Amino acid sequence: MHSFFTSGLFWFIEGILACLVVIGMKLWMEDRGIPMPFWKWAIVACWFLGLGFTIAFVGTSLGEKETHAATQGGLIFGTVVIITGVVAWRLLHIGSRSKKTENDDA
Repeated sequence: MHSFFTSGLFWFIEGILACLVVIGMKLWMEDRGIPMPFWKWAIVACWFLGLGFTIAFVGTSLGEKETHAATQGGLIFGTVVIITGVVAWRLLHIGSRSKKTENDDA
């Protein structure tokens, strides 16, 4: 059975949305004066892959009528994604505080 979620149109829309998220994040970081070297982008990419894996795991498990696996996987992987998201958020703000204090002193 051919469905929308396995079609090329779905993946095209998914790619457009992913690009908009990256561009939006770049502009948001520039507006806040947060420097984004390559290693920070790598952290963000890894976190998004983990989030995508979590959503895919839960969706696939529910699709196969494995509610227990979906619940357990959602709790475990979701907790890991939340914790790593907080750590990544803190790492992304490294360097932004020093700019604020330099601007405040001037």
